[in-house]
Amino acid sequence: MEDPDIKKCRQTPNIATPTVDDVIEQVMPYITDPKDRDSASLVCRRWFKIDSETREHVTMALCYTSTPDRLSRRFPNLRSLKLKGKPRAAMFNLIPENWGGFVTPWVNEIAVSLRRLKSVHFRRMIVSDLDLDVLAKARLDELEALKLDKCSGFSTDGLLSIVKHCRYCYYYIALSEEEPYVI
Repeated sequence: MEDPDIKKCRQTPNIATPTVDDVIEQVMPYITDPKDRDSASLVCRRWFKIDSETREHVTMALCYTSTPDRLSRRFPNLRSLKLKGKPRAAMFNLIPENWGGFVTPWVNEIAVSLRRLKSVHFRRMIVSDLDLDVLAKARLDELEALKLDKCSGFSTDGLLSIVKHCRYCYYYIALSEEEPYVI
């Protein structure tokens, strides 16, 4: 004879049973290794979408591997971005100074689309004072950390704009190729 409680449970149609997607949505934010996240996003389209919605940090080893608008469409909820421009050979003067690595298209996309971005790290890129001004005026008090590592093209005027507009930014490091600034 069957237990009446079990029979009642089988007859109730509104019992929500968790699916694999529900579990993955809860687990995915705890997967912090980028390689593991990349592997998980290749399983199926749903996991790709979950990864896109929950990933908070992206490091791009070369800024020319993707376009700024593609990055903002794929990861709309980014909180942290590390972007590398010129290859490491540029540090040894093996690549011409104006070879590339301009940060302007990235800053424009950050200003328009990546509204949750709190931390920005540019490495070996050409950053102008205007780029820093656009970034400062777009992010205002939302920017918490800015690191310009081995970047060139900016001056103290650009850094002044960041300091003036981003009052809650607690971490500024500007390591220029010419001279270091630590604020």
